[in-house]
Amino acid sequence: MLRRIAVLYHSLRERAVEEANWIEMQMRSRGVEVAIGNGWDLEVVERLCCDKQLVIALGGDGTIIHIARLAAPLGVPVVGVNLGRVGFLAEMTPSALHDRVDDLVEERFWTEEHTMLDVIHHSGDLVERFLALNEVAVTRGRQMHAVHVMATLDGEQFSTYTADGLLVSTATGSTAYSLAAGGPILYPESRDLLITPVAPHLHIGRSMLVAGDTVVSLSLASDRSGTMSVDGTDERPLIQGDTVEVCRSAIVSKFARFNPRRYFYSAIAARLK
Repeated sequence: MLRRIAVLYHSLRERAVEEANWIEMQMRSRGVEVAIGNGWDLEVVERLCCDKQLVIALGGDGTIIHIARLAAPLGVPVVGVNLGRVGFLAEMTPSALHDRVDDLVEERFWTEEHTMLDVIHHSGDLVERFLALNEVAVTRGRQMHAVHVMATLDGEQFSTYTADGLLVSTATGSTAYSLAAGGPILYPESRDLLITPVAPHLHIGRSMLVAGDTVVSLSLASDRSGTMSVDGTDERPLIQGDTVEVCRSAIVSKFARFNPRRYFYSAIAARLK
């Protein structure tokens, strides 16, 4: 039985605040300790989630991804309640949440583990580390020209792509930017990685699936500048000589699920009609 949960929301969305207050009241009436706060405040999220059994995230896809990235190192499962267009990460709507309060309290759910990426950005003497849930993108950024991106797999040069960008995605990210770029959909708990070019120029425009333990290194193969983006939020400028190293993280993102394990296939069928 649940004893301690965190409820995190998008503070600028009135519906999210209302639903957060509602679930707080319902949980407290059932004897559950509830901590509630702004899901976009890093300090708040880390403080509220550190000793909780479950996190309820209310907002759009961006909010749910943001909260899931922060909750993952703490090992706390997330229930995504999507207040916008229902995506693949959030199986819950507010009305579904209202019907599942007792299931939450009694822990009648299973945990789905999503692969994450460790990303290391090298730029001169600067070394930065990031944790990604969806993908890492090396793109042309705001420039109008294509970029030349060299991809190295486990230390061996694989190919140089001339494209608007190159993505390294997880199974979670396979239903996001990679899907929009023409990539395939992977099962949520797949541990493999996906390399997908974005609008390739004079190049075979196909995604490639690589083993989950592959280390992928991306760099610019010409003096044209580019941009690195992690989950569409953390961005850094790239110049020739910079490298972006990507590998599967030991950290996984956990999502609490109520529907049967085969839910994903019916979700795909419904969204692709």
